[in-house]
Parts: sequence; C-alpha cells; structure tokens
Amino acid sequence: MGIYYSGPLLGPAIGPILGGGLTQGLSWRAVFWFLAIWGGVIFSAFLFLFKDTFRKERSLMYQNVLKRRTQERNLAQEKNATRERPVGGKKISEDGTSGAQMPRSDAEAQHAIVPAVAIKEVNLSITDVNPFPPYLRVMSRRNNLAILIPSGGCHYVRLDNCDLIILAGLLFAFSLSITYTCARTLSLYYDYNALTTGLVLLAYGIGSMVGSILGGRWSDRTLAKSKAANGGVSYAEMRLESTKLAMWFFPPSVIGYAWVCQQHVHVSAICVMLFLSGFFSIWIYASTLAYIVDANVGQSSSAVATNSSFRGMSAFVAIEIAVPLQDAIGDGGLYTLWAGLMVLAELMILLVLYKGKQWREASIEAEKRKYGL
Repeated sequence: MGIYYSGPLLGPAIGPILGGGLTQGLSWRAVFWFLAIWGGVIFSAFLFLFKDTFRKERSLMYQNVLKRRTQERNLAQEKNATRERPVGGKKISEDGTSGAQMPRSDAEAQHAIVPAVAIKEVNLSITDVNPFPPYLRVMSRRNNLAILIPSGGCHYVRLDNCDLIILAGLLFAFSLSITYTCARTLSLYYDYNALTTGLVLLAYGIGSMVGSILGGRWSDRTLAKSKAANGGVSYAEMRLESTKLAMWFFPPSVIGYAWVCQQHVHVSAICVMLFLSGFFSIWIYASTLAYIVDANVGQSSSAVATNSSFRGMSAFVAIEIAVPLQDAIGDGGLYTLWAGLMVLAELMILLVLYKGKQWREASIEAEKRKYGL
C-alpha cells in the first residue's frame, strides 16, 4: 500500500516545480491548460487501456442485486406455475390447457416442487447503483465513525471508520494548507518566484513519498509481528500499531515548521521541516488507509470513496480559512493550532486501536440483523 500510494504523491512532489515553470515561462493560464489536457489523457487511458478489476465475489452491491433478482425470478415463476382460472369443475390455466380439479393437498404438493431457477450472471445497470446506501453503511459502522466522533454514538454507528476518515481528512487538509501557506510565505518574505517556490516545496513531496514507502514497510512488519504474537491470527486494528512511532515526531515537526516560518530563518530550515512534516504525516496516513480497506471487507471501494469525500471537504475548508488565519496569527500560531489538531487525531487513532475491534464486530452483527444478511 505504501509503494502504491507513493505514486499519487509524485503529483504534490513535482507539481509545484512544473506549475512554477509553466507560470514563469508562459503565464498562470498555462497551468490550467496543462491540467485540462493531462486530465483528458488520463481519462482516455482509463477508458481504453485498463482492464476492469470489478470482482463480483467481493462486491456487496453485486451480491445484493443478485439476491434481489433471484427472488424476483422465483416469485414470477411461482405465480406463472400456479396461476389458473376456475371454469365449472375444471381449472383452465392461462396457457389454455385444462385438467381435472385437484384436491387442495395435491395442489399444495405441486406448488412445493416448483423449481427455482438460479441467476448466475447479473448485468448491473445505472438503476442498481445507488451511492448513498454504501456510503451510509460505511458511516454507520461504529469502528469507522470513531475517526469522526471520538465519543459514543448510536448502536449502528461504526466509530472506527468515521474516526479514521476524519483523521485522513485532517491529514489531507494539513497537506494542502502547508503547501499553500508556505508558497505565500516564500513569496512575501523571501521574494521567491513561482519556480523557486516549487523547488522548496519539493522537500515536502519527497518527504511524503519516502514516508509512504517506509511507513508501508513498517506497517507490514508490525502487522507480521503482532500476528505472530497473537498465535497467527490477525485483525484489521493491528495495522494501526505501526503509527505509534510516527506519533511522537509528527506534532513536533509541525511546531518546528511553524516557528521557522514565523521567524523567517534560512530557507534550508524550512526545507528540513517540510520534509519531516510530509514524512511523518504520510507514514501515519498509509497505515490508516490500509486499515480502512481491511476493516471494510466487501465494501472497501465505498469506504475509500467515503474517505476521499471527507478529504476533499476538509481540504476545501482548510484552504478557505488558511489565509485569514495566517494573516491574523502568522505561521507560528496557525501551525501550532495544526499541531494541536494532529495530537487529537493521534488520540483518535489510539482509541480505534484499542476499541475498534469491539466496535467493528458489534456493528457487523447489528448490520446482519438489520439487513438480514
């Protein structure tokens, strides 16, 4: 997962340099033209070059549609087999054939042996795809919601999913906020142009990539050790053990960045703090993303999509409030606040680590009773 996620992190790593070069060489409009063209290339590649990876066996939506279609087919066949019109002392079926009237017991026996035709293949249509039930199901699991609401909730709320989803949103919001406000600081106080700013922000991107790869490896190693200590049995929350190491260093790195920017020290110190902030934030995020997938078997796509929606909303809010806060309290105050938020987020992870298994199992049992699974 860490190696996989390092791919998307190439964008934040080289994006500032590429954007800065386009802005310096052409104009600010060139960035948007480039994004439009490159987006079209990526869309075409997905449309024509990539194979469909949809697995029916692991899709709850497909299995639910299959179950519903099978029930509808059985009900229709049952009605067709037993639908007859009484005429005099005989019964005439709707296909025009007639026969002697059978005793009630014989009719019931005939009804009991109507075969059910199994539907082995179902072609999903747009009417079968409703994004809201899977979204709400992910949010309704208690272990999921704890990343959203660290205190109790209703019986059907998955606190671990939401807790980690909100954490992921905070981490993503922090990433966008720090790169945006750093660019403003470098422009206002260091008189850097767009390309030079991009080169400085490369430190954050490289730190994120390295943190993703090493954090993923550490996560796998920690999971293997925890599994061995548990008699060869693993569960999803073991993934979160690997975040403990980075928890000690992430908030101090954010505070360090806050005050080197506030004091306008040499840019090399800013680069170091950017690297460390990116490294430890993605170290934590890689393990939480793996947990979200592992804890939502059969609906991992919905869980990741829910995670992405929270990330987007959190980043939007962070970007909107970043400039007013930066102007009011400076980088020192702003990122000291962010360090405090990251401490709270880390406490949420620990809460899920120690309570998530219990919440998740209780929520899954509640789902089975509610949906008749």
